Amino acid sequence: MRGTLDGIRVLDLTAEPGFLAGKLLAEMGADVVKVEPPGGDPARRRPPFWGGVEDPERAILWLALNTSKRSLTLALDHPRGRALFLDLVARADVVLETAPPGTLDWAALHARNRRLVLCSITPFGQTGPYAGWRGSDLTVTAMSGNLWCTGDPDRPPVRCSLPVAYYHGSIEAAAGVVFALLARETTGEGQHVDVALHEAMLMPNIGTAAMAVMTGNRGARSGAMMRQGRSVQREIWPCKDGFVSFALRGGPARIPGLVAMVRYMDEHGMASERLKAMDWTRYNHNLLSQEEVDALSAEFGAFFRTKTMAELYAAACERNLMLAPINTPREMLASAQLADRGFFVDLEHPGRGRLTLPGAFARTTPASVAVRGPAPRLGEHTAAVLGEIGVDAAALARLRAEGVV
Repeated sequence: MRGTLDGIRVLDLTAEPGFLAGKLLAEMGADVVKVEPPGGDPARRRPPFWGGVEDPERAILWLALNTSKRSLTLALDHPRGRALFLDLVARADVVLETAPPGTLDWAALHARNRRLVLCSITPFGQTGPYAGWRGSDLTVTAMSGNLWCTGDPDRPPVRCSLPVAYYHGSIEAAAGVVFALLARETTGEGQHVDVALHEAMLMPNIGTAAMAVMTGNRGARSGAMMRQGRSVQREIWPCKDGFVSFALRGGPARIPGLVAMVRYMDEHGMASERLKAMDWTRYNHNLLSQEEVDALSAEFGAFFRTKTMAELYAAACERNLMLAPINTPREMLASAQLADRGFFVDLEHPGRGRLTLPGAFARTTPASVAVRGPAPRLGEHTAAVLGEIGVDAAALARLRAEGVV
């Protein structure tokens, strides 16, 4: 299958913050060569491991985020390794990196290859007073404001269990690379794409900062609740086998769903006379007292706890209720929607078995985005990649003996 980026060569020097950027470009058809030190990328040694066996070829992080790439081992801190890297740069279209600003000399790389696109993913970007600062996903997510509003009101802020800053940043990086490649078709010149994870994580806040300027409201954590008018109202509800999302908010879009939900509850003998007698046409969630909200919540909550996520979602689809299950990986793997679209793919990892992973991130016509192969074994393609710049078997053996590859 030919991809949109067929014929584009990417040298991927990234650590974990940029893994997804290389993966996205590879699944659009680029030849992405993951450049690792001779001992392997540190991510290969991070648990959990597929099958529970501690093995650099079985690290789930590595296997999930490096599909469709090739692996080249090269000691960039060795003079010969550096020289070989520059030879590869001369033939490449893109270099991805996550090193501190200034580690790679853009001017020197650009002089070597005027068409090269360099994409740098760092915590705070290449310039500014924070440029030289180190930072993790937690650092930039906190400084972006995302943590302030995430978590329960009576506890400290929380971050997602996965490093979402790395994923947001990688998506922005892949988009930036594609735009730079398009511009190159007009100018003949490559660009330096500068992605700051801090800024990438500001974007999910949408207009929060602007609203704070206008209203003076800094916001607050509300956990599974939502602040509405004079009360705090539940948004996330426990049910028989998990959780669902459902709001007690009114308005033309939601009131029909509230009426339908009460009817559904009544069919199961769980709607009180008071609830059935409510005039929903006059319902305004912003005017409710906390006592009124708590009374409603007690009835809705008791009903949800008698049903499974699947039962409630099936009823929502049938009755036009604004309710959704809060899926875990168990439900995602069992999703009829994802199965019908062939979203998950089984990849054969030679010598390791078959592993189920997410498939193409987008569907195109004609099909050009796809998972093109499993994450590579350490140094699996070293001989092939270096052979393209004239390194034969004898020279490769000497490089191995010197610790260059």
